[in-house]
Amino acid sequence: MKTKILFLLLSVLPFISGCNNTEDVKTLLVGKTWRLSSFMYNDNVITDRYPTANDVLEKNPNGFYLKFNENNKFYGQAINCSFDGTWSANGKSNDFSMNITSSAGSDDSQLIASDFVKAVKNAYSYKADDNILSIYYTYNGRNEHMVLYVK
Repeated sequence: MKTKILFLLLSVLPFISGCNNTEDVKTLLVGKTWRLSSFMYNDNVITDRYPTANDVLEKNPNGFYLKFNENNKFYGQAINCSFDGTWSANGKSNDFSMNITSSAGSDDSQLIASDFVKAVKNAYSYKADDNILSIYYTYNGRNEHMVLYVK
C-alpha cells in the first residue's frame, strides 16, 4: 500500500513541477510602474552609446516606464512616444516577450528613447524581484538588458 501511494505521488510530481509560475510573475510585475534605470552589457552600464543618459532620464521624469496589467497587456512611455501591447512571461524558464500593438506620438529623436522601444520589441527574457526588473533583449546581435526599478 505504501508503495502504491509513493508511486502515485511520484507520478504526479512532474505535473506539479511543470507549472510555469505565471501567477508569481504577475505578482512581481503587475500593479507597479517600472522606470528605466540603465542599459547594461556584460553587467556594465552602457555609457558609450548613451553618454547623456542620466540627464535625459532626469529631464523626463514621466518617461521611460512600463506598466503591466493582469490581462497580459502593458503600457509604456519613452519621451514623445507612448505604446501598448501584450506581454507574456514564463516564471520557470524566464522567457519573456512583449508585442507592441499600437503607438502614439512622434518617434523620439533621442537614441536612448528609440532604443528603449527597440528593447521592448526585442525582449526575450527577464529577471525580477519586488523592486528591480531586468529585461533581456538583443541589440545588433548582442545580448543586453535594461534595468528598471519601481517608481
